Amino acid sequence: MSQSIFSFALAAYLAGTGLALLYLLQRQERVARYARGATQVGWLLHTFSLVIWGIEIGRPPMGNFQEGVSLLVWVAVLFELWSERQYRVPVLGAFVLPVVLAFGLSAATLPGEIRALPPALRSAWIGVHVTLAMLGIAAFVLNFAGSLMYLIQERELKSKRLGAFYYRLPSLETLDRLTFRTLTLGFPFLTVSLILGVVWAKSAWGSLLAWDPLALFSLLAWLIYAATLGGRAVAGWRGRRAAYGAIVGFAVLLLTFGVGWLLPGRHITF
Repeated sequence: MSQSIFSFALAAYLAGTGLALLYLLQRQERVARYARGATQVGWLLHTFSLVIWGIEIGRPPMGNFQEGVSLLVWVAVLFELWSERQYRVPVLGAFVLPVVLAFGLSAATLPGEIRALPPALRSAWIGVHVTLAMLGIAAFVLNFAGSLMYLIQERELKSKRLGAFYYRLPSLETLDRLTFRTLTLGFPFLTVSLILGVVWAKSAWGSLLAWDPLALFSLLAWLIYAATLGGRAVAGWRGRRAAYGAIVGFAVLLLTFGVGWLLPGRHITF
């Protein structure tokens, strides 16, 4: 039942994505309201599906790759709806929702059979580890979207021939503030998640250096975000440099998902 409800949620997300892209092209306030409404309906359906999912499997749905990605989508949509209202950036959905929808579709295509977790994963700390990681990545989805919008808007200004995007995107100052706040939101979540993962790996696997591609790529992404945050705090990075760091960091996070699925390791991916 939970999978059927999740399918309806994805349909609502798809409608919200299409309407958000239409708003980017036409900038009609009515279209923006429809996009927001469809996204909210999708999020409510998604919430219901997660509750039912947890009841079906008898635990919080965050024990394998499919469950983690579904949680990521749920949190990312929540952050998008809040940020759109907080920063008054109705065009944000046009950049966030396509990424969210891609994650959601990938979760829907992964094996959905209910399986008992192996003994090494039967720990409350695993749920905390996964939840914090997904919160961090969800924030980085918005960080990526804000950085992409910043580069587009900066290019519009430098061209001195203001096109349609210039009038649809927020100011560079607003976008820089959005990317900074989402970076400072996501980084602590990812940091604590990695620390918990290291501590748990020591007790579960007996080694901190056990081969696990997903963990290694997660660490690489963390280093990139740490360098970006450090550059902003120490070297005064703003605008383009910070945007490039955010985009590279998010690209590595995407590779992390691909590596975790394709290469064998200690993490459970399906």
